[in-house]
Amino acid sequence: YMRRLFALLFLLTFMSLALFAYQFSPLNVTFEPSGGGSAKVYTIVNDSDSAIAIEVSAVKRSITIDGEEYNEDASQYFTIQPSKMIINPQSTQLVRVQYRGPRTVTEELSFRIISEQIPYSTGAKSEGEGQMISFLFVYSTSAYVQPGMIVEKVEATASINESGKLEIAFTTKGSVHQLLNDLSVTIKGNNGSTYTLTDEDMGAIKGSNLLCGASLRIVMDVPSALSGAKSFTPEIKYNYSWSN
Repeated sequence: YMRRLFALLFLLTFMSLALFAYQFSPLNVTFEPSGGGSAKVYTIVNDSDSAIAIEVSAVKRSITIDGEEYNEDASQYFTIQPSKMIINPQSTQLVRVQYRGPRTVTEELSFRIISEQIPYSTGAKSEGEGQMISFLFVYSTSAYVQPGMIVEKVEATASINESGKLEIAFTTKGSVHQLLNDLSVTIKGNNGSTYTLTDEDMGAIKGSNLLCGASLRIVMDVPSALSGAKSFTPEIKYNYSWSN
């Protein structure tokens, strides 16, 4: 009985989610600072049988050295038309997003264009009719503003920190973000020792998005293979080429 009840509850939850789901695209966009490429059109598709309310906004995107993302309001950088809307069942809505920030961009700017489903009542004609959305969907998409010159460069440093741990830092020295796909890191000690980090050593940093001007780090115990070394030189490889 409990298994049947659980299956029924799961099915009802899934059906409720599916009822109010919608689609938002594109998920990754590069704006140009000026000209025709400074405006993009996003598409919202409400393929459900109920009207939904959507709000679209822009936030600036940054990351800490430990990979935690934080956002700030970016309404001064973009105009969004419309920014709030009600989309009828089985309907499509186009949203125009225009970059309005500085026209001279030397380092890529990173943003998120967010489409958020907000509470909306269909309105009850009589008692027992009408519905209120209980599951709200949010799309958080990537948006970049392209610099005048594309330079891809990541530098790495390695040293013993105050806690006696080996700290390896990766910093973008170019003008665009870099994805650390298929990352490999080999540390060479000044005494001739070497150590290649394992996937476990690298953790979530492998494949992560290193935003322009940002740094990410790995903090780990000093491998026994590097014992005795006083200074370290990291050699890194990864597989990513910037494209718009």
